[in-house]
Amino acid sequence: MKTVSNDELAAIAPHFAQMGYVVRDLAAAETWFRDIVGVPAWTRMENMTFGAECSHRGRPADYAAHLSLGYLGDTQIELIEPLRGESLYAEFLQSKGPGLHHLAFEVPDFEATVDALGAAGLELLGSGAIGAGSRFAYFDCVSAQASVIEILGYDEGTRAFMQQLRKQSAEALRD
Repeated sequence: MKTVSNDELAAIAPHFAQMGYVVRDLAAAETWFRDIVGVPAWTRMENMTFGAECSHRGRPADYAAHLSLGYLGDTQIELIEPLRGESLYAEFLQSKGPGLHHLAFEVPDFEATVDALGAAGLELLGSGAIGAGSRFAYFDCVSAQASVIEILGYDEGTRAFMQQLRKQSAEALRD
């Protein structure tokens, strides 16, 4: 595997956006992150299905999960409870148990970043889209003794939605 250059890493570093955790019980994880870590508010998306536009380890994907998004300052915390099907999340939960799964970077040029990381030798584990405005790609960084990296590509509507969630979280902290 080719080593990722400092230039390639510098290209995504300013776009750090999220820490993603795989959990067994979404409600319990939301409570723990609120009470212990201080995430003040959550937006839950239940029964999210991943299918036609998604892949898992090079094959078409068919899986579902509950997701919950909250903010700790400017960093989004994503909680993922796998429900059915083969996915990176179910694999992680089975092999390691609940915990930190990935670091995500919301980049301005999704395609170029995905291409650059692939050209650098990082294995693409899965990719896809959620609706028209959100694209994702997961890369294996375990061989480099790191977690998985997720690259996010958002349209303006999705960016506005995430900004609104961040604002609601900041307001919840003030209340």
